[in-house]
Amino acid sequence: MEALSISNEITNAGSPLLGLFCLLPLYIAVYRTKSYRESFYIMGLQILVTHLLSSYWLANFHGFAVFTLGASALGTAFEGALMGIIMHAYPASLTETQKMAECSGLNKTGATKRMLWFSAVWTLYEYIKSTGALGYPWGTLFMSSYALKPVIQIADLTGVWGITLLFALSSSIAAEAVTSITEHRTVRTEAKSLALVFAAVFAYGTVQYFMPRIPEKKLNTVIVQQNIDPWEGGEQKSIEISKKLTLEGIKSFSDRGLETDLVLWSEGVLSKTFPGARFRYETFPQDESLSDFIKKTDTPFIIGGTTTFDREKHKYANSAILFDSDGKYSGYYSKIQLVPFAEKIPYSDNPLMEKFMKDVVGMYSGLTSGFQYVLFKVPIKENKNTPAPFSYARPEESLIELDKNGRSNSKKTKEYTVNEAENPKNFVSFTTPICFEDSFPSVSGRLHNMGSEVFMNITNDSWSKTDSAEYQHFIIASFLSVEYRTTLVRCTNSGYSAVVAPNGKIIADLPLFEEASVGFSVPIYKYTKTLYSVAGDWLVYIAAAAVLLYLAWSAAKNVFEQKKLSLPHFVQITVTIGKKDSKK
Repeated sequence: MEALSISNEITNAGSPLLGLFCLLPLYIAVYRTKSYRESFYIMGLQILVTHLLSSYWLANFHGFAVFTLGASALGTAFEGALMGIIMHAYPASLTETQKMAECSGLNKTGATKRMLWFSAVWTLYEYIKSTGALGYPWGTLFMSSYALKPVIQIADLTGVWGITLLFALSSSIAAEAVTSITEHRTVRTEAKSLALVFAAVFAYGTVQYFMPRIPEKKLNTVIVQQNIDPWEGGEQKSIEISKKLTLEGIKSFSDRGLETDLVLWSEGVLSKTFPGARFRYETFPQDESLSDFIKKTDTPFIIGGTTTFDREKHKYANSAILFDSDGKYSGYYSKIQLVPFAEKIPYSDNPLMEKFMKDVVGMYSGLTSGFQYVLFKVPIKENKNTPAPFSYARPEESLIELDKNGRSNSKKTKEYTVNEAENPKNFVSFTTPICFEDSFPSVSGRLHNMGSEVFMNITNDSWSKTDSAEYQHFIIASFLSVEYRTTLVRCTNSGYSAVVAPNGKIIADLPLFEEASVGFSVPIYKYTKTLYSVAGDWLVYIAAAAVLLYLAWSAAKNVFEQKKLSLPHFVQITVTIGKKDSKK
């Protein structure tokens, strides 16, 4: 049920309705388990099946199918199974007296506690699964919410974890309603409380979704989708197709009397490593070099390529390369969050891991994580001669003083004649999260907080060969626009290339698995910081603290019960010990 609620080959956007109730059977199963072992296996099975059904396309990853799909499936299933142990901690702590009190109606908070515990642990599980060096955010509950636009608006407050918690609570109340029929109890209070929470979320989300947002400026951007797997098609063919599509996009602007400000090519187009390769692309391809082509367009380019960190130690990085309007190499941003067991081999420095990967898997080298967060800044051609307004970047206090002869200070007068500060409307600052890392707030949040006015995401998922893989990646990435209330531009090799507004609405896109380009005036809104961009994963921290505190309290309680010590008895023993050792 969870796998079907996520984007699949039947429903591109997934099913929010199914997502709201998909954990119902798991909830009932977890609370009926009799041991930690049962809960371990049940949670592990849930995660394993969901992963295999929703991420089956990992089997298409360039000859490493068994390892990529199998290793990720076993790894995520084991994470889920471990969380199953924690999930069982609450029902295991309940005494027969407490259970009888709920059945008799004396304890009216039992269902509420179960719901909150299940939802908190599930949210904590999805957070652990989705973060860190081994993080894999796919197959997560929040992915099913994409089409429910009013609900996803809370991501600017809580990140996606608020959505996960809300959907887990929905499954929990549904499960409690089902079991209450045979147990002759009611969950009306819990249902009313959850209904109020949903009403508040819908009210907030509706306001945010329909709130008019007026852009401060626009960046005329050509998005190129060449639809060729660079592993199979070759670099020269990929460049030639991209050049043709670029000219089509630029022409679409010129036909409207507009100039192009930026051209985006997808991840992995250029195969030779920079900065050394900057000389190669001044002569390659032979008929018209890449540098000459870019110079002819008189436009900056962002192109996916590779950079060298340390040639001797074979350290290379997946990067976004910036070329200026003269076709000159200008610098790069290197991908920080790498795909485990695909781009980067965890513990690859260990000789045993290196031997296993080389001899068994046949995959013995990987990429190196980037070491620097980079903010790019390009001019808007239409605004290049616009002076800064007098009110911009001026001090709150000033002194205008005449000399002893009553004459003005020419230097001071110049400040009130022309504002020499750089007009912010003449430039756009952006960052380029690359492929997989567009799903990680730990990276994207840092990039946004540098002053990024728009995300220019470049991606290559062409190897997946499936629509569901393309849409799933897009859906996860699209939450960035809501979390940080900024525009997201996705330039992908084969899809899903799109422009997403700050409310999560698609305002431009290209069809999957087709050679295509689009010239689109990307709206740039006033740079703001949301609660989530400032406070980060605060909701998860609260959930984690609550779970840990309960586990600690439960452990302490068990110690006292096992020793069968009442409070007066404990005090008496303490006093006796004190008498025996009065010096202490």
